Amino acid sequence: MTSNTRREPAVTTPATHREGHSWQDVSVGAERYERGLVPALFEPWATVLVDIAGLRPGERVLDLACGTGVMARAAARRVTPGGHVCGVDVNEDMLALARRAGPDIEWRQAEASRTSLADASFDVAFCQQGLQFFPDRLAALRELRRVLAPGGRAVIATWCAADAGDAGYTPITQALRRHRPHDPGPLAFISAIFGLSDGTELTQLVEAAGFDDVAVERRTKTVRFPSAVAWVEAFLGAAPVPAVSALEPATSAAIVADAATALQPYVDPTGLAFPLHTNIIRCSGQRPTS
Repeated sequence: MTSNTRREPAVTTPATHREGHSWQDVSVGAERYERGLVPALFEPWATVLVDIAGLRPGERVLDLACGTGVMARAAARRVTPGGHVCGVDVNEDMLALARRAGPDIEWRQAEASRTSLADASFDVAFCQQGLQFFPDRLAALRELRRVLAPGGRAVIATWCAADAGDAGYTPITQALRRHRPHDPGPLAFISAIFGLSDGTELTQLVEAAGFDDVAVERRTKTVRFPSAVAWVEAFLGAAPVPAVSALEPATSAAIVADAATALQPYVDPTGLAFPLHTNIIRCSGQRPTS
């Protein structure tokens, strides 16, 4: 699954991925994101992650980089009755939608590395597809560990490009190179999506933050959209980077047409279906005192 060659973990998001800003700082159309991307890309994995965590009624749960709240909502269903769920994100537009969809969940705007949450205040912490975008990954992980109670556990997921795990994105990347060759922003964002593909690097990063019992596995799900065009339009319309979501109409149409054509090998009678891999890390925070 991973190389045996030891690499130093990437504790910060590379500058070439940030293009002068943190991806999490960029305002995006939250409604487009929730409608266009969450059902196919994030909701199915939220169910997987809560199963892996083994949530129980009454537990206190943190969802770091919660976005529009799909992970937090899945967790809330499992810890009822008596549980508590808190979703944290830096993007207020995302949180506004999350508050409407999950009024019984606590929502906070904060940076991942500075949440202002109390020490040891959660039993379980999730971070679904956020870690690879954080400006300081190690600081965010240390913050995650800080807020876990002794004996607490964390489940973290990052997309994985290995073995064609980015099959649905490669045609979009190629079309962007063709039609926006002098604009590095969109390409850097797609690269950042898969910025923690290496399971060994991910393990080393989590261990460097002080977590114990670190285990990584790679799982695959099939992403489905009604058509190739629907997928490309959804991605371009909801990506949290203005250079992607605000493309001029003619350029956007050309990118959609090119990418949709290249995606035809993944089209079946029901629509578009492509594999998407994710690394899933399970780990323990502070050990309970005897």
